[in-house]
Amino acid sequence: MRVLNVTLGFLPAISWGGPVKVVHQNSLELQRRGGHVRICASNLLDKHHHIAPGSFERQVDGLPVLYLDTRLLPWWPGTTGPTFLSPAALRRLWRAVRDADIVHIHGTRNMLVLAAAWFARWQRKPLVVQPHGTLQYIVASLRLKRLYDALLLRPLLRRAAVGIALTTSEVEQMAAAGIPRARIRPLANGLNPTPPSPAAVRAFRARLGVADDAFLILFLGRINRKKGADLLVEAFARMPASIRAHTHLIIAGPDDGQLAAVQGLTARLDLGHAVGFPGLIAAADVPAALAAADLFVLPCRTDTFPMVLVEACAAGAPILVTATCEMAHLLDGVAATVVPVDVDALATAMQELLADETRRAAYRQGGRQLLQTTFSLAAVGGRLEAIYAEARQWA
Repeated sequence: MRVLNVTLGFLPAISWGGPVKVVHQNSLELQRRGGHVRICASNLLDKHHHIAPGSFERQVDGLPVLYLDTRLLPWWPGTTGPTFLSPAALRRLWRAVRDADIVHIHGTRNMLVLAAAWFARWQRKPLVVQPHGTLQYIVASLRLKRLYDALLLRPLLRRAAVGIALTTSEVEQMAAAGIPRARIRPLANGLNPTPPSPAAVRAFRARLGVADDAFLILFLGRINRKKGADLLVEAFARMPASIRAHTHLIIAGPDDGQLAAVQGLTARLDLGHAVGFPGLIAAADVPAALAAADLFVLPCRTDTFPMVLVEACAAGAPILVTATCEMAHLLDGVAATVVPVDVDALATAMQELLADETRRAAYRQGGRQLLQTTFSLAAVGGRLEAIYAEARQWA
């Protein structure tokens, strides 16, 4: 079976978030199981830069990847905005779809996945749709998104062979968008971890100027309102000064529209000496960053299944997450403390967790156990194979 995974971004473009890692990990697992997997992605490194000019092909960890010449509007609000492919890139995408037995799109609101889905329909190829949380109406340009969905997306979703949902709420979103409930299948994200060396962990702390006897609180993700870095800064400010005196808060990740505001808030609260903004952390350094943290905090206002929480489990990082993250219940009391989206609740929980080494040690162990059970990549690979077989039957 020849599978074409189509995604807006792929390695080294980790600024596009969790789907990059999901496509990479799942494709490697399918290939390990004997599948034939090809990846098609834009050549965008981030919203302002390209991996390389034009369309080109590369091997990434043994996976064949077709990068297509793509443009967007960098001034457009939100994570991406409108995307545009050149005619030559569209022709290459058409041929890639033609050569596939299954077309699996990741995300829903960009021209690359939209074009791949329409090409799959016209060529009568089974289409698997995995939104990765993109069907929610929670950020900018809501009217345009609804118009886009009504005119371009829903006609495709109604004819999808299978939809893949991360959470129960995503099942509802997909059904509302037109995918028949009978064709929606649940699938968790899995991970094949790369344990960092103790030297790499020490080097990461040293690079940030965090002493061995100091606490490190880490936020890792796109810096936007959805992820809630501003809430974390406010909560940090409300912790007792005696704790903040030997604690570093590191907010790492690419700017997604809120970096200047969060940095301004940090300055107004006079926290510049304790809060660092190192920017995007390279993919190879993420395991060491998470393992170096005494506490990993994701204070999201809303989220579905952020891969960084799975990575935190793999690295043995104790977790504090808000209840509005839809996978929080999987971690609650095992690898994480779960609190409401409330600054005081976050501040209290951070203070309590930093003071309780026993609980943090239990969370480290619990996270690693979850990786072997709930987040097993082998189980995800087997489930994906079954979904693809079902998609061919539906088609």
